[in-house]
Amino acid sequence: MITITYVIPYEELRQTVTSYLQQVNRDHIEFHTTHLVGVEEVRRFSFHTDIVVARGITYTAVKNLYPSITAIEIPVTGYDVIRALMECRRTFHPKKVAIVASGNMLYGAPSLGEILDMDIEVYSVDTEEEAREYLTEVKRRGVDAVIGGLMTYRFARQAGIPCIWIKSGPDAIKQSIDEAVRTAEIKIREQEKAEFFKIVMDYTHEGILSVDRKGYITACNRSARAILKQDRIPLGVHHTQVVPSPAIEKVLMEGREELGVLEHWGSVPIAANVVPMHVGSEIGGAVVTFQSVNRVQELESRIRRKIFLKGHTSKYRFRDILGDSPSLKQAIRRAEKYSRVDANVLITGETGTGKELFAHSIHAESPRAEGPFVAVNCAALPEPLLESELFGYAEGAFTGAMRGGKVGLFELAHKGTIFLDEIGELPLSFQAKLLRVLQEREIMRVGDDRVIPVDVRVIAATNLNLQRLAEEGKFRRDLLFRLDVLRVDVPPLRERREDIPFLLRYYLDIFAQKFAKGRILLDPSIEEYLCGYSWPGNVRELVNLCERIAALYEGTPITQEEIEGLMKIKSYGCSDGEEEERTSPRTRKEGGISRLEEMETLGILEALRVARFNQSQAAKLLGISRTTLWRKLKEMD
Repeated sequence: MITITYVIPYEELRQTVTSYLQQVNRDHIEFHTTHLVGVEEVRRFSFHTDIVVARGITYTAVKNLYPSITAIEIPVTGYDVIRALMECRRTFHPKKVAIVASGNMLYGAPSLGEILDMDIEVYSVDTEEEAREYLTEVKRRGVDAVIGGLMTYRFARQAGIPCIWIKSGPDAIKQSIDEAVRTAEIKIREQEKAEFFKIVMDYTHEGILSVDRKGYITACNRSARAILKQDRIPLGVHHTQVVPSPAIEKVLMEGREELGVLEHWGSVPIAANVVPMHVGSEIGGAVVTFQSVNRVQELESRIRRKIFLKGHTSKYRFRDILGDSPSLKQAIRRAEKYSRVDANVLITGETGTGKELFAHSIHAESPRAEGPFVAVNCAALPEPLLESELFGYAEGAFTGAMRGGKVGLFELAHKGTIFLDEIGELPLSFQAKLLRVLQEREIMRVGDDRVIPVDVRVIAATNLNLQRLAEEGKFRRDLLFRLDVLRVDVPPLRERREDIPFLLRYYLDIFAQKFAKGRILLDPSIEEYLCGYSWPGNVRELVNLCERIAALYEGTPITQEEIEGLMKIKSYGCSDGEEEERTSPRTRKEGGISRLEEMETLGILEALRVARFNQSQAAKLLGISRTTLWRKLKEMD
């Protein structure tokens, strides 16, 4: 709301002013009227308004005494002065007339004497004191009558001098009201803009600070004070007292923007953009937008997590690790304790024991559970790609590099956990680079010279004896010490045979449901048979066996002989030693090779049928590679 106060110069105008004000219909403009004359009355009056409309000395007084208030002048035209002179001639028949008024009422007055054939003296006044002095002077000089504003009229009457006051016509009143309304509308738009920029300034997370051409601070926002940890940044002081930035000085001198500047302002590391303000061809100042480097890193991490977290989350909890054997329970209890400690963990165990389940669970129960969980199979990454995949690369780092570069897996795991599976397969040449990352907690993208801090917990897993590899010079001993802070040993399935019956039934039911086979029946001797098996592939081998049984099940109880056949199929593709180990003693003793070959053929055909003759799917069901399946099919031909 904009308030306009109209100072009515004399009562005869009140009706005219009120009539015109009633014609103004603006929702955001409010009008008030008052009557004031002269400097002293203006000085004593308390204005609570945005715009004042006044005339003569009253206008000048408002303008000088209240610079924050917009003053609009009621115009006094040459015609108004002429009308006053003609009235003075008719009333007093003077030989000499003095015009005593404020300067803005005297435009063209000196030339009126010649036009009207009158002896006219002109006196410009700004204060009551000047008006009184000039009236004394004109009386001494033999002036017959005076014309002027209402203040002059009052003083002349007191001094006994004939006087006519200069009156404003209706057109002048309407013009002053129209100008006040236009000014109010401009003020409303300016207030809206100012409020918009205030909101932008105060609610943006970036600090904003502006300086004039000499480097003195002209504006700053709330975020600037917060980032610089200052309750108040005084305006009008030189920026070096608050922001010791060489970049600002450079921009003010050269007139070219400085983007991505990294500086320390006191104890605060700052990332800033400094842009010059050009006024014509001159440098009028500069605007600085800046953030704390720590805040930038935090936002970058948050954006990274938001964009990439999909697919980089832990999928398992400790409750998903199945089994009640003492050795497994002990490993779980130890892992649960380690999950609450923010230190690197090394998980050891044979292939197929469930090391990745432990890694997922440790992350899920850790203080980093809300952060990403990034799993990496070190053996699956070719040596030339290890560095670019784990640490990322900059744009143009090598032929075929993505535009804008690529975020590495360590960066994606910032504030979370990175799981390095099969850590023992890392090339010795790369182990030194990984060791530095673990020591310094920072990475450098391939093809870039920028160091990026990373806050990552490392969980590593291996089925190899890293201590022996270190003794043989195939694994760095210092890297082993960095990884092997907390250790979890996952027991193999043969050391927890009491879990086999439960796991067998659990996975058979899952795959029976998957293949819509109903409950799968087993010969009573099978559990004892499987509990005596060595399970070199551990739980993974048991799961694959259960899937194969479910795929081939036809409604009659599975016999031990059929199980032996399925396990024989599983063994294809292994070395002779592995083949001998996987084959049960009974199979070797009875020499049932032809029977097994027949069962193998039936198993392959059934797997192909279930997979609708998709060889890749059939190979997966059989637990063999696609190449082995293709070779077996050739032998069957």
